[in-house]
Amino acid sequence: MNATQLVLWTGLLSTAFGSALPQEQKQEQKEEKKKSRNAVTRFFEEEGERLTKEIDGTWTLFDYTDPSSQAVDDVASGFATFHDGFLTLTLAMDAVDRGFLGLSVYTLLDSGVYRYRVDEQANLQLDSVMTFTNQNDDGEVKRDPPGLVLEYLMRLEDGLLELRNPDGVLFSFRKIAAGEFPDSAIRKLDRRRSGTPQWPVDDDDH
Repeated sequence: MNATQLVLWTGLLSTAFGSALPQEQKQEQKEEKKKSRNAVTRFFEEEGERLTKEIDGTWTLFDYTDPSSQAVDDVASGFATFHDGFLTLTLAMDAVDRGFLGLSVYTLLDSGVYRYRVDEQANLQLDSVMTFTNQNDDGEVKRDPPGLVLEYLMRLEDGLLELRNPDGVLFSFRKIAAGEFPDSAIRKLDRRRSGTPQWPVDDDDH
């Protein structure tokens, strides 16, 4: 190969590799973006699996915060049981309303069964199966139509579950151990079967 041919060959190689280099860089950038997306996807998938596993069981409500409420005497209570894709939820609030005629005490009630899932962003999503509420104009307990959907931002750590709805209302639950049937209830049932008068008992172990 003479000098002229060597120069031409070198020029051709330079042109070929020069044009291929940006393509390689673009491919590498695509691969990096893909790896990044995969890492984020894996994180949410693993977090969703963790939450779905750890949320299973029964929880009791110990705190309730409504940023839009001015009431200070409200007392909330409730239970939530998650299992096999179904949630049984009962929430009650004893509220006090101070009016011109004095204090008015009433109870707000929400209760029902939902299907649930933890979505790709680790939010809790609910689809109602059968629910009841008295939060309406006349205060009577009424059945809601099925298929109502709800979504909560969820935080679950160290046996504490926080659910925050889009209005900023925060429900805080604590996980409880499996319940045992109380001895006092067994004694009451035994007396009922035997025909013994049902006198009140002081040993209430609920």
